[in-house]
Amino acid sequence: MPSSLVGLLALLYAAVPGYLYLIRYERHGLRERPGAAREIAELFTVGTFATLAVAGGVLVLAEHLPGLATLNGALSGATYARSHAWHLARSAVLVLILSTFACAALGELRGRRIGASNWSTAPGTVWAELLKPRRGETDPRVQVLMDDDTLVYGSGHMVSDERDTYYRDVALHHPISVRRPGEAQPQPSEADYIIIPGGHIRLIEITAVPLHQPPGH
Repeated sequence: MPSSLVGLLALLYAAVPGYLYLIRYERHGLRERPGAAREIAELFTVGTFATLAVAGGVLVLAEHLPGLATLNGALSGATYARSHAWHLARSAVLVLILSTFACAALGELRGRRIGASNWSTAPGTVWAELLKPRRGETDPRVQVLMDDDTLVYGSGHMVSDERDTYYRDVALHHPISVRRPGEAQPQPSEADYIIIPGGHIRLIEITAVPLHQPPGH
């Protein structure tokens, strides 16, 4: 078998399971963007280890189940490949299917565990997690203190997911009010939304608001 084809198959067997792992993991919540290089490394690492583990299991199974390629046969080279081509093909397909399912299940399990926890070890995600309304709550009230001592009041709308917190902007929605330096009281704003650049934020205060809170509270 040409070396280029072997390399392509190795790439396929690592990339497909690893990709399914990341997809299932990331669908359960915000995940700090690790950068393309790190994400690709994680994809191939998980996919490679899963494929190798499943391949070992299939080789053990082949000793007791006819129709699959055995370890001795696979190591014997081209002669075995020509006489037992379908054994090799069945084993290869089985390895790919099982490793893909294993990685998808692993990603699902890990994603559920991370999503069920209120703790985040990824830097920067705390803003986004706290700005999400919980069950029985509406959008939280947010106070943002900017680096020039301006105070902005509003309801949490969203936060950008940039890796660098300098660019992690916060968006608030109506009702919005602003207290500028030197002013005693905040002034209401007619804006429906306001976006505060992350690089100018010094402090954020977030207050949960129940869905059925009485007016004036």
